[in-house]
Amino acid sequence: MILFPHIRNLVLVKNGQIDEVPGMGNIIGPINVMKEEHEIEGERFRKMTEITNHYTTPDDGCNTYEVTYKALKDFESDLHRHIHLENNILFLKAIEHENE
Repeated sequence: MILFPHIRNLVLVKNGQIDEVPGMGNIIGPINVMKEEHEIEGERFRKMTEITNHYTTPDDGCNTYEVTYKALKDFESDLHRHIHLENNILFLKAIEHENE
């Protein structure tokens, strides 16, 4: 509700669609908050991976176990991709735009 609209405004300024970004202060603070949230989620999934033995269905597990573990593994993969895109691409580009 704060960071992403601000990033959008930075892009609009860069593209000449608006003249200035409404004040939010330095973008680094909100980005650091998001990165901290990403770390918390990463730790949560590290624990889940450990608890589920890397999403391995127990020998006595039913199809529901298998489907659930696959869904969790897929979700974790998507989450890692999401975090990578934000931390290593979007946030760096946003900082670059703000510095311009």
